[in-house]
Amino acid sequence: MIKKLCYGVLALLLLAVVGGAGAWFVNGQRWQEEYAAYRKTGAPVLMYHAVGEEEGVEWPASLLMKPALFESHLRYLKEQGYTIVTVETLAHRLEKGESVDKYVALSFDDGYKNNHGVVLPLLKKYDAKGSFFVINKEMGDKLHMNEAEIKEMIAAGMELGSHTYSHGPLGKIDTKYLVWELDTSRYWLKKKFDGYIVRTLAYPNGSYNPTVVAAAKKYGFYRALTGHVGLNTAATYAAAPMEMYRVTVADDGNGLEGFKKRLEQAYFFGFLQTKGLDVNIIRDIFIH
Repeated sequence: MIKKLCYGVLALLLLAVVGGAGAWFVNGQRWQEEYAAYRKTGAPVLMYHAVGEEEGVEWPASLLMKPALFESHLRYLKEQGYTIVTVETLAHRLEKGESVDKYVALSFDDGYKNNHGVVLPLLKKYDAKGSFFVINKEMGDKLHMNEAEIKEMIAAGMELGSHTYSHGPLGKIDTKYLVWELDTSRYWLKKKFDGYIVRTLAYPNGSYNPTVVAAAKKYGFYRALTGHVGLNTAATYAAAPMEMYRVTVADDGNGLEGFKKRLEQAYFFGFLQTKGLDVNIIRDIFIH
């Protein structure tokens, strides 16, 4: 039964993508011109996790990326003329109506130790910034950054964000625990990091709902990152700052070409959304 359901949802996803491509073909030149203009109006947020040459740890393929591959991403973005910023910086530009053409924000979930040892030096090398979302209860263990390392990240101009206190899927936990996962997380980070005010949240596993959004706003977050693919424009940010788009970046075995395709997904899926075609709706059915 489950296998049939999965096949059915995958078929719907394929149908949606094919439908979008078909609509693109039918509308031809007009859509191409609109798409070229649309790309200049928004910016992607890229989602990474760990970057390193870790041994002795069973890393899921979607979480660990080799440093050389990650550096190729930074090099490509710079060669293409991108300005690489934090999520907070991107949000401020969207709020002010400033240009975000050829802007991209980097986000790193979970606060892995190699974010400090590997990612930080590479970001400095390419004059880039990023946002790092830590899990309070895991800070300072074998795999995750400690206080001193996070302070160095902040001093280097990186953004510190919350990935909640214990990384529970917020859309599925008892709502009475939201105060702990959200408010306590922000308070604890402020105490640990010399009054640093955390304003950006990344939903663990992309799990959230209207109740979670309301709680996040109540407890002081200005914006939040989902697992939905799309482009962040002034319009999307004004309408739903607690539901910012981002695209997962992982090593799919295709090297830099795989990265280029994932980057393009953000633009293309965002454009399709303006035409009433949202692949994320079907994707949510599959995930939830």
